[in-house]
Amino acid sequence: MDLKVTNVFQRNYETLSNDKRFIVNVGGTRSSKTYSLCQMIIVYCLSTPNKIVSIIRKTFPSLRATVMRDMIFIMKDMGIYDDRNHNKTENIYTFPNRTIMEFFSVDDEQKIRGRRRDVLWMNEANEINFDEFQQLNFRTTDKLFLDFNPSDNYHWIYDLYLKPETIKIHSTYKDNPFLEKSLIKEIEDLMNVDENYYKIYALGENAIPKSSIYTHQKLISTFPDKFDNECIGCDFGYNHPTAIIYVGMVDNKLYVKEMLYESYLTTNDMMLKLNDIGVSKNIPILCDYSRPEIIQEMKRGGYNAMNADKTVKEGIDAVKSSELYIHNESLNTWKEVNNYKWKTSGDKILDEPVKIFDDACDALRYGVMYLKKFHTRSSPSFSFFTL
Repeated sequence: MDLKVTNVFQRNYETLSNDKRFIVNVGGTRSSKTYSLCQMIIVYCLSTPNKIVSIIRKTFPSLRATVMRDMIFIMKDMGIYDDRNHNKTENIYTFPNRTIMEFFSVDDEQKIRGRRRDVLWMNEANEINFDEFQQLNFRTTDKLFLDFNPSDNYHWIYDLYLKPETIKIHSTYKDNPFLEKSLIKEIEDLMNVDENYYKIYALGENAIPKSSIYTHQKLISTFPDKFDNECIGCDFGYNHPTAIIYVGMVDNKLYVKEMLYESYLTTNDMMLKLNDIGVSKNIPILCDYSRPEIIQEMKRGGYNAMNADKTVKEGIDAVKSSELYIHNESLNTWKEVNNYKWKTSGDKILDEPVKIFDDACDALRYGVMYLKKFHTRSSPSFSFFTL
């Protein structure tokens, strides 16, 4: 079998033949952790008959958009994917040797009780609480693979390091020889942005305690039927993603859904995307006014685009002053909100955010500022989309 692999694959594959139960993959971004574990699981399934392999994450939308997508892509690239073997209703793939690979989430307690398997892979394991881990551990007979970025100051995963049956596999972007030079530069430039982010996402080292901007956000799967008011925040980008974020308000509670989060979009591309996702021509779209030419194009297209209030501190305070609920399919927004930090100088926390993980956060802020300033408790919503 001809596979292009990194040493991260090799180190994980070697654990299949040793007596270690917990294989903890910790490291920085773009280290190939996820991709390598996908490859390793596929090789295991092909070579080991009559086994059950479970691949899990906290929520299913997150799992479907990441690991499941990568897994199917790799199998197709290898020429082994057979649609007839894929039960898309149950999210189970059966290999010719009767080994099955199943995907499920742990956001419903019933899903983690009663299921048994030989091997378990917990993707983004720091999203999962200790009780959920225990239930999954009890029902796994052989090995548990975990992967995560060490962005938490403390987590139960760190306690696994002390167990003799644990092996820790640390990796960084330097372990990935297939990484593009532009991405390497972006990662290494984190040193110039924020030292803590560099340690976490470039070096894969444990987080240093610092102040998060938002701490009150909650992930939910359903929204209210009606909102008092709604709008869209839009932060333009190119190398950085263009972020288009829906914000609805009811009873001073904020409900957020990511409509678009994508890099390398031209103005024409973005206009087509607005049409594809069904953005109403009536709903206010609060835009980053540093790109007036794009705003003008949106107006010519009939959209209700206008300049946003970009006041940073006031906008952050506006977001913090209401309960904040983020739809569980808004993966990038959830990640940004949880990683949005104040700059620090020594032990002093500054009133200025770190300029990273801020594309969706900026768009969110534009929308919230509009609703808080001009449309608190007024007319019914425009029924922008069906959730």
